Amino acid sequence: MNQRNVQACTRLVAGELVPGERVELAELAGIGKVSVKRQLGVAAAAAVLSAGTVVASARPRVYCLIVTNRRLFLADYVNGRVGRTIVAAVPRAAVSAGPLRGHLLTLSMDVTIDGVAHRFGWGRLIPGTAAAKRVAASLGTPATA
Repeated sequence: MNQRNVQACTRLVAGELVPGERVELAELAGIGKVSVKRQLGVAAAAAVLSAGTVVASARPRVYCLIVTNRRLFLADYVNGRVGRTIVAAVPRAAVSAGPLRGHLLTLSMDVTIDGVAHRFGWGRLIPGTAAAKRVAASLGTPATA
């Protein structure tokens, strides 16, 4: 995540922070999972409708993950820019994370927020791997991938 987006994330949550709370980490994470069937359907539909000239893929939605010493915030991330709304703000005590797992092309981590399981995912390229390891360390899980 570039410095401009980190500053935008910090400005976005600044009004929500309580005295003594500070931002520890701001990273991007794809949250959710897209089935292979849906990925193939989107790719096939785009290929048929464009006579093979357009390639499309279905991916999980990307959010800005902002971790403070007391809470975890999720903010919109649209078209390469930090959005203007905070989607979720939960205490760190309500967040538990499983280990970072490596797959062929991605890294993922199962995170439970208020009893609801979510899959956080990153690409295998160098920035994605580094971001995944920083998030895992921040949430207190082993970075095994």
